Amino acid sequence: MTRVALASVGVLRMVVALAAVVLPLALGRAVHAQGAIGVATSITVQQFMTDLNNYGTWISDREWGWVWQPRGVLPGWRPYTQGQWLVAEGFGMYWQSYEPFGWAVYHYGRWAWWGDSRGWVWIPDKTWGPGWVNWAYGEGYIAWTPMPPSAPGPQAVQNGPVKSAPWMWNIVPQASLLTSNVWQWAVPSARNVNIFPHLEQHTVYSGVSDYSLPKDMVLAISGSGDPAQPVTFVMTPLDVTRGDMRGTILAYAPVLTGAAQAAGGQGNQFRNVIPTPPKAPPPPSAPQPPLPPTWRPVPPSQGCTQEQAEARQQQLLAVYRHGEAQRLALAQSIDPYSPPVSGWSLDNAPKWNANEGAELEAQHQREQALTAGGAYGGSPYAAPPQPQN
Repeated sequence: MTRVALASVGVLRMVVALAAVVLPLALGRAVHAQGAIGVATSITVQQFMTDLNNYGTWISDREWGWVWQPRGVLPGWRPYTQGQWLVAEGFGMYWQSYEPFGWAVYHYGRWAWWGDSRGWVWIPDKTWGPGWVNWAYGEGYIAWTPMPPSAPGPQAVQNGPVKSAPWMWNIVPQASLLTSNVWQWAVPSARNVNIFPHLEQHTVYSGVSDYSLPKDMVLAISGSGDPAQPVTFVMTPLDVTRGDMRGTILAYAPVLTGAAQAAGGQGNQFRNVIPTPPKAPPPPSAPQPPLPPTWRPVPPSQGCTQEQAEARQQQLLAVYRHGEAQRLALAQSIDPYSPPVSGWSLDNAPKWNANEGAELEAQHQREQALTAGGAYGGSPYAAPPQPQN
């Protein structure tokens, strides 16, 4: 082979090698620009609704179509609380939920507060994201709240300030943002009324990626280099329960296919025939033999009557309220030694504490109204409704 031929072969090899490096990067940019999300699998809207039916209740609303509410949570429950924040390469802040329905309701759609007797409900949408929240920070705190819905139909991103009430925000010390079980570090929600006015809202989404928190802030919180991790999209929501595995975030982001319009065409694309909830087996047609006299029949769930379930609910609510009151009292006792915000002084402490006491009472009233209204399916200990003949 001549030198010219050898040189040509060498040049060809260099071109091929360069293409092998540059072409995937270029393609990667193109795919990411379009959103390399959900490429692993797809499901129909009906299947999506059926999966969530295992953990909550679909409610038909005249304006919004089908909305969803978790079942069996306590009145003090809030979205985007039970879990942790991770930093995802290419997507920014990513919410890793600890709840079995979190793969869906924290990465699609929006959450709305529908009043003291109805609580939080989820508004569906087909667009996946790392976590749909609005952010605020300042005074050494970081806060987030569920991004409210824009209007019936496909949901828009709300980068500007939102008018969510202070108690709807989760506020944590900045250094605790990336810890597991981040809710354990949240300030008592009654304290939000005083702290939130000192924060500034900063929400910046680019497409579905959340870059609301400045990178230097995230690096400072991490304290050990860049915390960003690659995202691997998995084939089933069961894989998501493994969470953060070997520096990789596992996410389930199926493409939602199919349309679901209700009669009249009102509401969003999730208006559909509601999935049939699981039902208890029908009563036997023939009478059953009597039980031995020493046996007592057990109610069909959780081993208690409806009255016992309601009493247990009130007991749990009382324990929760006591815990919140104790956390608030502890925070107030520390204020003189570690002021919660700049400008705090012993002179304004009485007004500060009075505001928090009033907010704590308002919180109790909301929780009692939710319990009385049967929100979230009533007591998590209540027996399911029996089929009617």
